[in-house]
Amino acid sequence: MRVRGNRRGRGQSATLRVCVTCRWKGLQEMEDEAIRPGERLFQLVRDEAGPDQKDRIQDIVCLTHCMNACNAVAMQRGKTPLLMTQMAPDRETARALLAMLDAFNDSETGMVADDQVPDEIPLARPLVPPGVSRSRGRS
Repeated sequence: MRVRGNRRGRGQSATLRVCVTCRWKGLQEMEDEAIRPGERLFQLVRDEAGPDQKDRIQDIVCLTHCMNACNAVAMQRGKTPLLMTQMAPDRETARALLAMLDAFNDSETGMVADDQVPDEIPLARPLVPPGVSRSRGRS
C-alpha cells in the first residue's frame, strides 16, 4: 500500500456534487425560471465558486434524498462523503456550500464539526456512517 503524506485523500482535492433534479418543498420549478430548485442551487454554487473551486463543482442526478431537498455531497478519496440536505436554492446557501467544501477538504476524515457548519445548511451528516465498509466481498 502506497501512502502519500499523512492525510487521507492528499493529492486529490475534494469535490462538491449538487443534485440538479431536486425539488424544494414541493416546488417543481422556480417561480421566476423554468428550472428545478436543485439546478438553480448548482448554478449559484458555480457562479460563487472561486478559481480554485470551479473545477471541483459537479452536478449529479438524484442523491435519493428528495424529501429533504435541496441536496449536495462533498466527496474525496479516502474520506467519508458528507451529505448536506434541506437547503434553500439561494446565493447564501451557495456560499455556505463552498465554505463546507473547503472545510471538508481540510478535514482529515471528512468529518466537519457542527460549529463549522453554516446556518444555511440545516443538516450535514456522513453519507455512509463511519466504520461501515463500502467494499463488496468477492465470491
